[in-house]
Amino acid sequence: MRNLWWDGFFAESSEVIWLQYFTLYALALGAGTSLIGVLAAVGSLLAALSMWPGAFFAEKTKQYKFIVLLTGGGLGRLAFLILVAIPWIGTGSIALALVFLVATLRGFFGSVAMPAWNAFAGQFVPVQLRGRYFASRNFARQAAGLAVAPLVGFAIYRIGSLEGWQVAWLMAFVMGMGASGFFLRIPREAGMPLRESKPESPDQAASALRDRNFLWFVAASGFFHLSVMLAGPFFSVYLVKELGASMLWVGITAAAMPLAGMITQPVLGKLNDQLGAKWLLVASGLTIPILPWFWIIAAEPWHIVFLNLVAGALWSANLLGTFNLVLTLAPPQKRPSYSGLHQGMVFFASFLGPLAGGFLIGVVGFQTIFFLSGAGRLVATIVLWRSVSDKVPTGVRGEEPRPQTAPAWAGTAR
Repeated sequence: MRNLWWDGFFAESSEVIWLQYFTLYALALGAGTSLIGVLAAVGSLLAALSMWPGAFFAEKTKQYKFIVLLTGGGLGRLAFLILVAIPWIGTGSIALALVFLVATLRGFFGSVAMPAWNAFAGQFVPVQLRGRYFASRNFARQAAGLAVAPLVGFAIYRIGSLEGWQVAWLMAFVMGMGASGFFLRIPREAGMPLRESKPESPDQAASALRDRNFLWFVAASGFFHLSVMLAGPFFSVYLVKELGASMLWVGITAAAMPLAGMITQPVLGKLNDQLGAKWLLVASGLTIPILPWFWIIAAEPWHIVFLNLVAGALWSANLLGTFNLVLTLAPPQKRPSYSGLHQGMVFFASFLGPLAGGFLIGVVGFQTIFFLSGAGRLVATIVLWRSVSDKVPTGVRGEEPRPQTAPAWAGTAR
């Protein structure tokens, strides 16, 4: 568990550079808004397609640790070295072709390990500690993001030209491999069941595709992320092109989210353990729609700092609730396929969103897209609230303790 904690710290140090600066790097190399939308869409499509082979091999081989280290922890992070080398290889169409190649590599290898990772972590983190433990791990990740995002933004700003970008991607590679080093230290036996597995019940043997409750969860999550990604890849572009932010300001605004997440994680972990993952997911999902709506009225880069402080708290709750709800609803022996189905739908929605957003921005503008993104998030959360139950029959999947209390507004939707 300690090694997994440090894995999260260094993985986020690497990932925050990718998430915050990849589209801006493409912009610096000459990409337009439409191409940025295509890059985000292609990466998400390949991430979606990777879920099924990832889940299949994870369930068949049970070699969770090996799969993670080979794919996301190895090949997926080598893509950063291609980004370092692009200015030395070529410019114009050659550079953009290499950017497209990196988007495909990261999309597939960065995600194919997710089903194996979820199953591996779910087996050795005690059920009664999951909320607080993963909140603590998320705290470490957000601390890393808080430190790295402005540091990299300052480095790009101070060094200037494409050399600053090369330093940033080299940092992403080094820290990513540091995360792989800590994951390698986790004993393989940690991911093995603590006791001999009993014969599967009919519920445990069933496919995720026949679990009606889980399918509602998958559908609601898919529509939620379709709405998120309608605008998601374009916030940084809007910040730079419309609000006039420098790379330094991009780093400062990015740091606000992990700062808020760090402050709220201890509370979120307790809420998850006391009230349940669904409560946390719905409560955050009903408030997250305000985020893109406030982007509409923002007029200066510093406005985004305050907006991202709110976003950091809300998204921390949403991601923690989502992860723990998947573990709750999935039978232990079927976690890779359940996780793969859920993540596959999320990434497929994330493939469609940027394509639609990139096209529509040219027609209706950024602000209309931001409004539609918020409205879609709200509708998706209401569907999840009313259609998904987190009550799992005891003894069927029942390693998950049920929350003992629920908020009054939850009614029968729990």
